[in-house]
Amino acid sequence: MAARPFQLYVLCIFIYGHKFSLGWYDRRGVIISYDYDIDDDLDILINAVLQLTTHMTTYQLGHDRSARLLEGHSYYQVEYPSFLVSMDADGDTCLWKTEGPPIWSSLSLLGRGTATWRAVSVGNKKEGVIVLKTLWRSQTRQSESNIYGHIKSPLPGVAEFSLGDDVHIPSAACRSLILNDDVGVPDDPVLHRLALKTVGRPLWDAETTRDFILGSLAAIKGHQGLVEQGILHRDMSPGNIFLGGPGCAEGWEGFVADLEFASVAQPETETIVPLHLLPPSTGQLNARGVFCEETVPSGSKAPGAEITGTALFMARELLDLMVISDKSKKVRPAQIKRGVHHDLESFILVLFYAVIRRGLDRRLWDQNEVTGYRIKSLYRTLFGGHTIPKIAEARASFLGYNRCIFSVLLTPRWRYCFMVVGTF
Repeated sequence: MAARPFQLYVLCIFIYGHKFSLGWYDRRGVIISYDYDIDDDLDILINAVLQLTTHMTTYQLGHDRSARLLEGHSYYQVEYPSFLVSMDADGDTCLWKTEGPPIWSSLSLLGRGTATWRAVSVGNKKEGVIVLKTLWRSQTRQSESNIYGHIKSPLPGVAEFSLGDDVHIPSAACRSLILNDDVGVPDDPVLHRLALKTVGRPLWDAETTRDFILGSLAAIKGHQGLVEQGILHRDMSPGNIFLGGPGCAEGWEGFVADLEFASVAQPETETIVPLHLLPPSTGQLNARGVFCEETVPSGSKAPGAEITGTALFMARELLDLMVISDKSKKVRPAQIKRGVHHDLESFILVLFYAVIRRGLDRRLWDQNEVTGYRIKSLYRTLFGGHTIPKIAEARASFLGYNRCIFSVLLTPRWRYCFMVVGTF
């Protein structure tokens, strides 16, 4: 499914010894049939192979009807194929053509299956290149498009939203109807698609220190603007913070994107909690900016109270709580109040990651074998964990590293940047 991001589900045959079974994989989960015996049930095996290889269409095999291969393109050509993508299987007035491979495609089998593409609008050449994003969302959460709708006007430092909606999938492609499978699952995930006008590049692609600092500053100001409008991002990670394009306007040198996990938040009191300090008579003073989780308007979907975000860049407090809750089974992650300080801690980690990633990509430390080894070791330790306990353990040991490595890692201007955000 990672190799074919527009695949709704995958059908499989498993053969082990003289037994075989059939499997259905999608973003809701996995279903495996009972074991069949090759000798006793050979007709079933032959029929399944014939159906999968000869008789079934690409759409019956799980391809999304709202994303058609461009005429003359195939999955087996040298260049990555292009797709014509719409909001429903019947086609509509919004039609985009993807260009090149995905910018990002999730490697996980279960979960949101997020994929982003560079695309152009068909029939509206003035719109230029956009970012097209497809993901599976829970029906219990607000859609990302709805969260973007809470932004009052185009906000410098925040990806500009064009349009988005849930994709209409024909009932013939729904697992609940095909397999009559509703056991233990409250709802089917919903396929969601949106287009963003702002196209950027990763922080570590910065050509100069100036570009990096201006881009990072613009992105953090964009985050501040979101908070002042009552939106807490909750997933500050390298895949959600970008540099602006060449010749971008002032304030757009960098930006944050991906509000999928954002919380439309309100302060615990009736007064607004700003990021900057105000006189006591003006508002409720709270330097940590604590936000309630369940704060969306009555009748709308809650953004969710669970701990969300990219674990490798999650704030230490949240990681520790997840470890404790996993061990004790008594502490619920939702008991913690997500705050601006959690996002800022994640932002600092992203900056540090981008600095090391940029240096490794450009082989800046290859001439010094010892320094290069230590930096690569730090990089693997801090950003190579695959479980929450391992990530938390690596984070705890982070400040135990000898600070001389930072003197080698960062130029004076880089060190000044990290002094400003509080790393040193």
